[in-house]
Order: sequence, then C-alpha cells, then structure tokens
Amino acid sequence: MANRGGGGSGKKEMDPEELMRRKFHAKCLFRALGRLVMANTYWLIEAVDHYEGVEDVKRRVEQAVRGKAKKKQLLSITDKALLNKPAEERTEQEKKYIYRIIGGLKCFKRYPNYVKKKLAAVTYFKYYSPGRLIVRQHHEAHALYFIITGDLIVSQLVYDELLQQYVTVDVGVLHPGDMFGEVSLLHNIPRTATVTTTGHCELLALMKEDFKNVLQASVQKQWDEVKEAMSAFTYFDALDEVARREGCIVAKMKSYEPNETLLGDGVGVANFVYFILSGRCQMIESIQVVVTTHLGKNYYSLYDPYVPEKESDQDFDAKYFGAYKNLNKESEDTADQGSLEKGTTKINILPALSGGRSSSLKRRKSVSIKEHDKIFENAKEEKRQSDNSGNVLPLSDNSEVLMVGSTDQTRESIRLSIQQEEVPSRPPNLKTYFMQVCQMNPGFSFGFGENMRDRRVVALTNVDCMLMPKIWLLQRNTANIWTRIQHYLEKKIPTKKQLFTEFVSQRRWQVYREEMVTDVVSRSNAVNWTSVHDVPYSIRMEEMLDF
Repeated sequence: MANRGGGGSGKKEMDPEELMRRKFHAKCLFRALGRLVMANTYWLIEAVDHYEGVEDVKRRVEQAVRGKAKKKQLLSITDKALLNKPAEERTEQEKKYIYRIIGGLKCFKRYPNYVKKKLAAVTYFKYYSPGRLIVRQHHEAHALYFIITGDLIVSQLVYDELLQQYVTVDVGVLHPGDMFGEVSLLHNIPRTATVTTTGHCELLALMKEDFKNVLQASVQKQWDEVKEAMSAFTYFDALDEVARREGCIVAKMKSYEPNETLLGDGVGVANFVYFILSGRCQMIESIQVVVTTHLGKNYYSLYDPYVPEKESDQDFDAKYFGAYKNLNKESEDTADQGSLEKGTTKINILPALSGGRSSSLKRRKSVSIKEHDKIFENAKEEKRQSDNSGNVLPLSDNSEVLMVGSTDQTRESIRLSIQQEEVPSRPPNLKTYFMQVCQMNPGFSFGFGENMRDRRVVALTNVDCMLMPKIWLLQRNTANIWTRIQHYLEKKIPTKKQLFTEFVSQRRWQVYREEMVTDVVSRSNAVNWTSVHDVPYSIRMEEMLDF
C-alpha cells in the first residue's frame, strides 16, 4: 500500500510556467467575453427608452408622456443580429435580405452587384466603444473593416531624432464609408498603422480567408489603376515601395463628363491636387468690365474691388522708412503755439464748426479762466474774418465749452468723430464676361494652392483624374518640386489684368474689322443682294461668339 501511494504512478505536478500561461490565457478569454457582452448589450438596448434625470419625477413623467424620438439607424437590431450569425448558417433568403441592406450603404457603393452579393454572405457586424484599438501597428492582420458609423483616428509610431525615441503621430481620420485594413491583407504584411475609435463605432468585418475569395481581385484592380497612374508622372519615380503603397491608399480616381466642373464655384475636393490622366479641360475666369460710351465709341475699364489701391512713393516711404515725421511735428507745434497756461483752473475750448472740415480731429486750446472772455471774442472775430475769404463758417455763440477741474498737468482733449464707412456701390453699366485662361491636357496638374478667385476648371471632353492629398505630397516634397510647380503655374497663368488687356484688344480688333468691311463694301459699285440669312448657321454662330 505504501508503494502504491508513493510510487511513480502518482499524478505529475504541472510546470509553473505552463500553469501561469494557462491562467493568463483564461484571464484574457474572460476579458474578451466581458467586452463582447458589453458590446452586445450596447446595441441590443438601442430600442429601449432611457429616462434622463431619474431624480426629477416631473421630468420623467414629461418624457414618458412625450416619448423619446428615436435616432434613425442605418442598421436595425434585427439586421445587426443577422449579421452576427455565422456565415455557414445563413439561409439564401437571409443573404438576399442582407444584400438589400448593405447595397445601399456608403461603404459598398464602389463595388458591383455581384461583389455585394458575395459580401452579404460573409460580413459580420462589429461594435467598438470609445477609445478602443481596432488594429495595432506591426501586428498580424486578420480582417478588413468597413465603417458604418463613427470616426476613427489613424496613427503611426515614428522615430523622433530629437527625443531619441518612438512617438505616436496622428496621420489621418477615417469617416463613415471608409475602408481600412486592406493593405496588410493584400500584401501579406503586418499592420502599417494603428486605428483607434473616437466614439461609438459600428463596423462590418470581412475575415482574411473571405477577403481572398471575395474582394482581393477588386481591391487589386483598384491598386493597379492608381499604381499605373502614378507611374505616368515622373514626380513619383523617387518614391520607395512603402511610399507608393501609402499613395495607393490615399489616392482617389475620378471621372468627369463634358462641361462638368472639376474645381471652382464651390465644387471639387478641397486640399487635393488634380493629375489629369486623359481628356482635355479648360480654365475659365470671369472679369467685370465697366463699359462707358462716349461719342459713339465704347471705352472699357476693369472693375475688381478685391484689388488694393497702388501705394504711392510717399506712402511707401512713410510706411516702411518713417519719413515725413518732422513735417507732422512742425504742424503740431504750430497748432500748439496759442496755448496758454496761467493759474490752476483750466478751460478747454473747441469751436463747434457747422461745416467745412469739422470731421477731422481738432486739438483743443488750454487757457485760464481770467483770459477766457478775451480769447473767446478774439476767436469769434478770427472765424468771421476767415469766413469772408470763403474758408471757414463763422463761429456760433453756442460754441462748446468743456470745464476741467484743477490739475497740475495740461491734458489734451480730443473730440473723435465716428463716420460710417461707405460701401462702394456697383457701377450701373457693369458687365461680366467669361474668358478662357488656358487649356489643360493629359499630364497637367493643378490644385497646388494657386489663385482660383473667379476661376473654375471645366471639362471639354471626358476627363479622368487622379487626386492626391496635398498634405501627403508636401510631406514627400523632394527637391521642393510641388512648391516650384505652384510658382510656375502662378507665373504662367495670365492674371486678371492681362486677361483684360486681351479682352480690350479683341474688342478693338472686332470694331476695326467691322469698320473695314463696311468701308470696302461702301466703295464698291457692284450690287450685292446677299443678306445675313444667306450665311450658314454654323458660321454665324462662330461670328456671334463673345470674346
């Protein structure tokens, strides 16, 4: 019996490291289960009315009577429960129902119908609370995500040379309708960034194996299009493979119909640079011209209230070099020569002028009470004499007198007149003309920040463009290429004044041509019965074009 109890057949003791590993694994499973329960609880109670201010009975009664307006949801509780069901257990009828649901979502509009049908069979609903990490940089990829509601922050670990350590840098924000996680699945590499939720987020997840069977071909096709478009421009030749991969993520491919506006008039994607792949478009600018008729001839002048007035040499010297200060001091000293200081009590007198240049600032004279009457009478006499010469109106008896208490120092008293700034009115004979600034062919790029006031870019034919974020390009500004392109465009594209000069030249040529034709026809003896109705419509339409 002793041998049976102490023999080698007894139960082996477990390795402490293995025991610790199992406990840690069980702890992680319990935490994951708790998060799953909390997430399911959040969206399962969406339809339940919650009372706000539970301690206020009156408010609770009002809420119960009034009822709570339910927030419109893209997916109902039934839809979310169905999307949580395992893919192999979904019936054909349920798959058709899910297809009708996700077909209208913003994140799936980019795919054809046959791809949507496949996605309906394998996608799963996921909810994440605020501050949750969905994917972490350098970790292995397991799924692709589509955003239904909520915003997410994309960040990366970057090595800071100054701090000599890795720091987290936010590189972008994802909004509803965006997709993330496809880079790691497509290239079979670890996660390239970390994605964190900012609030309550609802996603649709596509697992790795389902991605290979359903979406890999479509995503690969989109990436190949962007890659081919980037290779058509020499600007991207210096980028490495990682930068090209990032470019494929942030780039957008857009197509435009003829006469459709690409950029301008509040249309277009802000802070994006346009690279034309195919087609032709034109830049059109509107100019406002004041037309004046004198002795049967039209005279034109450019009207642009946004252009500041040109500074004179005197204004320039006074503004930047402080010139003409001595002249101002001399004028002030001359104005202060009549000021008298006697006694301790002072009176400030400012004659109230009823006309002339009374709106300008006047410096008041400081005099004593004893000499008040004498100076007042002298001032009235001087004003009457100056009025006889036609300069200033006479001083009235109701002149304003300001009494100031006893003080040791003379205080300057100034009257401020506030005048409402007049808004310049538009001339009555103002006309607006549209002129073609330039034409853009494949290989042209715009949207670097050049002046687009009163300008818009319109497609002449079917146009295909690649759009790249400007901030992403500036972060990879090799040899300052993008800033140089912006300066080149601003220098080569005609300004408004140059367009106005061309406009006047075309008008003069048109008038000269009409006068020449009229003169030649009047000197000829042959009878010409040809009228304007004998000219084909196509030619007449060209002649009627307004430059």
